[in-house]
Amino acid sequence: MQFASFDLADPVFECFGRRFSFQVVTLENLYSLDPARTQQGGSGDEWWLRAEGLTWAGGQQRAAGGFEARVQRAGAGRLRLSARASAPAEIRCVKWLVRDLDPDLVVLRSDGSEAPVGRFGELLEYPTRLPAPLVQLRAGAERLALRAEDPRVRAKRCALSVERLGPLAGRGVVEWIHEEDATRFGRTLEAPDLWLASGAAAGAAEAEQLAFAERVLGLVPFEQRRDVPAWARGLRLVATLHGMHFTGRVFLTYREMLGVLRFLAERLPGEAILAYLPGWEGRYYWQYGDYRPEPRLGGTADFARLCDGACALGVHLMPMFGANCANLRLPGLAATPSAAHLASATGNRFHGNQPDWDLARAHDTGWQAWLNPGDAGWRARLAEQIEAVLDAFGLDAVFLDTVHAWTNDPHAPVFDGVRALVERLHAHTPGLLLAGEADYDALLGLFPLFQRPWWERPPAWTARYVRRFAHLCEGEPRGLTGVHEFGVWGPSLGSGRPRASAAPSDAGLLPTLAFQDGTLEQCRAAIERTLAEISQR
Repeated sequence: MQFASFDLADPVFECFGRRFSFQVVTLENLYSLDPARTQQGGSGDEWWLRAEGLTWAGGQQRAAGGFEARVQRAGAGRLRLSARASAPAEIRCVKWLVRDLDPDLVVLRSDGSEAPVGRFGELLEYPTRLPAPLVQLRAGAERLALRAEDPRVRAKRCALSVERLGPLAGRGVVEWIHEEDATRFGRTLEAPDLWLASGAAAGAAEAEQLAFAERVLGLVPFEQRRDVPAWARGLRLVATLHGMHFTGRVFLTYREMLGVLRFLAERLPGEAILAYLPGWEGRYYWQYGDYRPEPRLGGTADFARLCDGACALGVHLMPMFGANCANLRLPGLAATPSAAHLASATGNRFHGNQPDWDLARAHDTGWQAWLNPGDAGWRARLAEQIEAVLDAFGLDAVFLDTVHAWTNDPHAPVFDGVRALVERLHAHTPGLLLAGEADYDALLGLFPLFQRPWWERPPAWTARYVRRFAHLCEGEPRGLTGVHEFGVWGPSLGSGRPRASAAPSDAGLLPTLAFQDGTLEQCRAAIERTLAEISQR
């Protein structure tokens, strides 16, 4: 986090035992409320504020604009905050500052652990780092929670720090920032309701946020979901079958994949197995945007034999597609329009992860474009390719890679595009199982199955809505990661590494085994033990 080198001189307002300040951020500057043109009042369980002017440069300059805030006491320990702003330029976001807190700030994680806020502060972002617009924290001995009831997927940021300048220097402050959808920037902004809870009420914040998500975002308990085909409810194993690495290394041909499935189906019912196929279309990531059976893996004929053979065994195949990535050097993709590229609210092009595929140690993947599913042209191209594969080979499951990648794109809302893609695929292939890589709350309503993110443990509450399986870099008994860029997971990499075990240690996690060249031959005994454990459950 970064800070101003002077006191911003935000006026501080008191209500219901709290101290608040407010800010407005436009696309060209940061504004505070003009204290000389601000009124406040209230009675009973309601407090209001009305500013008829703004200031900038720490109070040195004045500007036209306004701000209205309302705080309602909604029972013990609960405050409901609403705000509306106007400004001389397009507004990017509004900020609530909860001030004069104990400087001992600690983020309370969903797994029960605590993360003290360091000297440079802590920034939490939804939907990129927070699975829901909910933050729980402790300020000294006081427990607090902030959550937003927003019917749309819009950016929220929570910044925690100790104030450095001004009359409250040395005291804790929590900034809650609501950012408008970049396609709707204007000179006025009405923010969704923010709830601030303390004490016992803070402990109920998660349940209250989930109740809102079920009511407004369409989250449904897994057992009641209509987008889970009957066969998927009986899954007991996900088998990750690695095809081709970025460099062109062949791990498993289509014939070898079928051999692995026959081995597994001799030990578990085929109907209980989902075969996940990363790198099936050729060079992993390099081939993104042009999906077809890879000649070096056996071509169309062998891929058809794999599909038919899996069907005969009762196994369902789930090939991987990139939800938002494509190689611009492939035919037909070089002319992808600029508006289709994912961008930040102010127009910076998003480039996502940049794996060191060629080991140049440069992490330079300029050939790979990150595209917005909200762009109608890209979404149609991707959907047509997925539908062509489903139709040609009779498949009924699809994995969408990096579907969780999100920006506040000024060209088109990202989540709306993902939802449109999901609706089209379901309309084209009724009974289709859709899976994604990682998630945030609204995505849980679109996908019933997710790959477990290796980099973090998803909140326990997500198991109410979805099932997961191990990440594609997990599940190989030797710790090899197949098409994934990490290569090998070993003890020297620390406790945060992906697990090679297929044992489901998290609620709602399906056992997962991964195979590349040599896995079955070299690790047969370990695989047999794992399959025996699964068959006994």
